[in-house]
Amino acid sequence: MSRASTLDLRARLLRAAEAEIAATGPARASLRAIARRCGVSHQATAHHFVDRAGLFTALALEGHQLLLEETQAAIDATPAVGGQRVAAAGAAYIAFAHRHPALFDLMFRPDLLHDDDEELAAARLAHRDLSLANIAAAQERGWGTEVPTAELAVLGWAAVHGLAVLEREQIVSVLYPEVDVDSILRRVVHVLDALG
Repeated sequence: MSRASTLDLRARLLRAAEAEIAATGPARASLRAIARRCGVSHQATAHHFVDRAGLFTALALEGHQLLLEETQAAIDATPAVGGQRVAAAGAAYIAFAHRHPALFDLMFRPDLLHDDDEELAAARLAHRDLSLANIAAAQERGWGTEVPTAELAVLGWAAVHGLAVLEREQIVSVLYPEVDVDSILRRVVHVLDALG
């Protein structure tokens, strides 16, 4: 097998894993089903990944890297006024969860990953560092100055992660049809702004 076809199979396995997770959920997605989607035997996956957790770790790494890119792009595209870039980062997180549900589901399932993988840990830390830097820059502009940066980061993450899950499962629209989810982030940012 040529190097090009080997790399192609690796990429195909990752896309097949994403499709299988989307179809069955991360806990039920098996190597056999993923290999079947690629038209190869499940033993062929061993050429690229030690086990299912290895395949899922590589896919979760892609997800964290993509989330980082999309978050940075949203920050860069937003005026540096008050907490607007903080809100933009939160909106990017929710949009990512909506556009990439299988990746999002997998990224936060340490029980299904090689959670001690160095590249995965570095990708998670890169997103954390971006969040901290974004919030610190907003605080330098006078936004949210009464709350420690790390606490704001965790509060913001909890808010956007929860909103992302609730929106994806359409729980908010069923229980609170009158609520515009897009306006929630702006309101959170406004409340935090009042703390400054």
